[in-house]
Amino acid sequence: MANEQNALDIINDPKNRVTDTADAEAGENRNDAGEPGGEKKGVSRRNFLKFGGVAAAAATMAGAAGAGFAVGRSDDAYTGYGRTYQGGDQFFNREPFRCDVPVMMEPVGKVERPEWTEYLFLRLRALVDIIKSGKWTPDMGVEALPGPVGDHYRARPGELEIMLETLKRNVKRAEAWKKDKNKRYALAGAYNMALRLGGMELPGHVQRIPEDPHDEHMRTGKPIPPEDWDFRGIWREKPLEFKSPKHASVLIKRVAHQFGMSLVGITKFDPRFMFKGLMRGMPDKGHYTWGDKVPEHWKSIIIFGVPMNWDGTYSAIGYSTSFDAYFRSRCAASLMERFIRELGYPARAQFPGSNYEIMMSPYVQLAGLGQYSRAGVVMVPELGSNFRPAAIVTNIEFEYDKPIDVKMADFCKKCKICAEQCPSGAISFDDEPQTVVRGFKRWKLNEEKCYQQWASGPTQDGLGCRVCIGVCPYSRKNTWIHAISREAEPRDPTGLVSQGLLTMQKNFFKFHEAEDYRSDWDGGKEASYHNPPWWMRPENFLEIEKDWEYHGME
Repeated sequence: MANEQNALDIINDPKNRVTDTADAEAGENRNDAGEPGGEKKGVSRRNFLKFGGVAAAAATMAGAAGAGFAVGRSDDAYTGYGRTYQGGDQFFNREPFRCDVPVMMEPVGKVERPEWTEYLFLRLRALVDIIKSGKWTPDMGVEALPGPVGDHYRARPGELEIMLETLKRNVKRAEAWKKDKNKRYALAGAYNMALRLGGMELPGHVQRIPEDPHDEHMRTGKPIPPEDWDFRGIWREKPLEFKSPKHASVLIKRVAHQFGMSLVGITKFDPRFMFKGLMRGMPDKGHYTWGDKVPEHWKSIIIFGVPMNWDGTYSAIGYSTSFDAYFRSRCAASLMERFIRELGYPARAQFPGSNYEIMMSPYVQLAGLGQYSRAGVVMVPELGSNFRPAAIVTNIEFEYDKPIDVKMADFCKKCKICAEQCPSGAISFDDEPQTVVRGFKRWKLNEEKCYQQWASGPTQDGLGCRVCIGVCPYSRKNTWIHAISREAEPRDPTGLVSQGLLTMQKNFFKFHEAEDYRSDWDGGKEASYHNPPWWMRPENFLEIEKDWEYHGME
């Protein structure tokens, strides 16, 4: 169970400070020569030093392993590098690892822009609308499914069946939540909904943070093209001129950290990673009219991200939520969008949950923040995949960041813990990336299976799993052993560091069977990787009868 401390408590705790006490105590045990201990009668000095040295080395190794195990298990160690889970102190020095082309982004075939239907939640919403309209029912089969959504599923045999089963699980989950799950997950659910409905998803398309052109279009009924929306509120006749692109980059990154963004990188806007048929503010979000156009003023893109709260993520499924970082990253996007317009430049935020015209993962790589992982999402050196990105598109001329190669993909080839623990089987076990995705070979997450696990979860909105993040060795932590490992592993040409880390990870830690993570109504135990943090356990605070057991690691 996590101690009832926050990061500031830990920093200020006297027992965590380095003092001279230990050295003073050690001095009391030194002999006249200043050496620890003394030689026993009958043992030569040479042998004493030899055997003593071996014993000391063994003790050091055992102590290091034991200490590493102890700190690795502690919930008090937070995700990432810093003592807090957000801010500029998280940043890893990427300069020694810059490269020209991101890992798994060397084209192996024809590079194609994504259709808007490749965006899971837009596809899901469109499918539900079609069913509700009565234009199509599941018994009619995939061949009769109309529109771009039908084209998508006809090109991917079997995936429609997974999604239809998921919709049934959504109904079961809603029934389970109404019946009894709202008791066990009362605090976790309230935390989730506070983030989700406290400014992210307000009903009636009233103003959210940041402002969204889709809301404005729904209120007024008028098209809001990016040539209007992105320039709104600019009052200067001319934008303020930067001394150089480098000066622009330095300023924007510093201000980004000031707004709470932990990770920041800047790259050139690349239309290959912009959805076709998607433009917020246009009728039907541009699904049927926008085509493959790209606004002329989209020149550069600022990519940033913040980590998710570690307590819940380490527990996963019922106690974690992406809304935690969603809310903070979109708040930061709102502030940065306004800051740039105050300087006289257009700006358009790309932010979670469904407010994008672009695919975030390629841009996170191009901006030098991270690399593709086995789970099909991007990992960063500081946090693994325990972060949520947002972006700002603008026409400012920057000094762009180069991609990095810190060998995380090589680590993924050996690890496979995320695939072994994934309750849905959505993550590939392939030793090498095999799937060609729009011209690039990489590991690809099966989104339909992943979303089905979300629907099987116990939360009231079904937006939770993240087991792959909780168990990933790269997602954790700011302990000394993980900090050293993350610095040593990318510089080790032998691979021995990563092999040793994996041996420790797989032998020292408890892992569940993948099906244990499912809800009890879906045949599981409602297991979590670690048990939930103290502040998400309703029996600690509410007059409520606890009739369940926790099935996670303390």
